[in-house]
Amino acid sequence: MQKSILLLAYASEPGAGSEYGVGWYVPTLLAKHCPQYNVYVLTRSRCKEKILKELEEHPIKNLHFLFYDIPKWMFYKNEMKSNWGEQINYLSWQLLCRNFIKKRHKDFHFDIIHHLTFNQYRTPSPGFFLNIPFVMGPVGGAETIDPSFYQDLLEHTTKKERIRRKGNDLKIFGWWVKRKKNKKYFLFSTQENIERLSSYCYNYPIQLLPAIAFEPNDFKDFTVTEDKVSKFEIIYAGKAFDWKGIHIFLKAAKRAFIDNSITDFTIKLVGIRFEEEQKLVMGWVREQGLSDNVKLIPFIQRSELLKMLTTCSLSVYPAFRDSGSMSVLEASVLGCPTICFNAGGQDAFPDDILLKVPVSDSYENNLEVFADKLKWAYQNPKETAELGIKAKKYVYANFTWENKIEALDKVYKEILK
Repeated sequence: MQKSILLLAYASEPGAGSEYGVGWYVPTLLAKHCPQYNVYVLTRSRCKEKILKELEEHPIKNLHFLFYDIPKWMFYKNEMKSNWGEQINYLSWQLLCRNFIKKRHKDFHFDIIHHLTFNQYRTPSPGFFLNIPFVMGPVGGAETIDPSFYQDLLEHTTKKERIRRKGNDLKIFGWWVKRKKNKKYFLFSTQENIERLSSYCYNYPIQLLPAIAFEPNDFKDFTVTEDKVSKFEIIYAGKAFDWKGIHIFLKAAKRAFIDNSITDFTIKLVGIRFEEEQKLVMGWVREQGLSDNVKLIPFIQRSELLKMLTTCSLSVYPAFRDSGSMSVLEASVLGCPTICFNAGGQDAFPDDILLKVPVSDSYENNLEVFADKLKWAYQNPKETAELGIKAKKYVYANFTWENKIEALDKVYKEILK
């Protein structure tokens, strides 16, 4: 008899990357590879047309999408123009969809609820409040920023980080865990999340499972070319949150290149959409004397970004913390070498496949080492390219969605015992 699994995927979009890709690939591949499950997905209507069109063109018999939206009067309409808008809507969605799930449970008799995405430890998931076996994860967000980076953070971010380091907000997770006595199983995206949150799991089983993965078919049309761009080209793809480390990266670029009279390089900053953030970042660019070397690209299609990564010299992801970087993963899939801090989230990747910058307790030292590694990458293009090849081999062996589905199937079997 088929078991019914309900996946909570607030973010779900066919062919997308990041969180929206997680919400699409996990349910579709789970249904394909595990026909013993009836897979239900609860999401919102944001991508309903795309989802239904994809399922019409490529039907999967045991995959079913359910849609729930919060009332229009509650919906924060400018969510994509605000860093907080989407989170506000997400919080409301979680709190209000419980009754919808209860009604659907009477119809479909869910054997497991799995909260898939978004997945933060502060999340008041419906699974905490229903008497149904509950899987949560991969859970992230409890990573901390080393105090040496505080000078690059906004005041309110610094305050949050100090609270985060004290661990007082972790109690929120513990409070959710104790709401019901249903079976639970927690998946954590990084080792730091396990270390900081395991004591609040109250003896429920836990497991390390990185939050990121990829579908090889999405990359079959992209191959790294030997015909690289003539200049040394670096790509940053992501938002401009203060903890993303763009400021220290730009300082490191000045120290590595401008201060050594190196001018044949280009930095492309991709995905900084908000006008206020663009002004801030381009102000940093001017301060570092990089105006002739930096190109701001507020938005491009994902396919175009992937194509750019096949010809660039280096991908940069200087974040001070993360639950798992899809940016680093996708660059690695394409064989593009990456430089990053050895901070939360990057422990998913071995040290010898990325240019990892160790984090010390000195901002100046972190800056200096980052600059040194940038300069090394410029001066050693062959060795840098070889890192990208090693990274590609590793992620194809360990980070496909098929790997992830196998791991989840084992978790489901365990909680259903």
